[in-house]
Amino acid sequence: RIKVLYPDCTVEIYNRWGALIFSSNGYDLPWDGKFNNKPMPVAAYYYIIKLNNGEDDTFTGTVTIMR
Repeated sequence: RIKVLYPDCTVEIYNRWGALIFSSNGYDLPWDGKFNNKPMPVAAYYYIIKLNNGEDDTFTGTVTIMR
């Protein structure tokens, strides 16, 4: 069994125009590179991960889809 360190974390992924294309709370739903069940095009996407652990722990960066 995997120990969940940040059960209240949130993940948000945005496209290059700033539109939210994915969000989740906790670990239940990983992003599969799709939006509305359609594969996203090759591009870089911006993510924000907030741990929601009582601290101001937020991580940002990009994830790139390549095919």
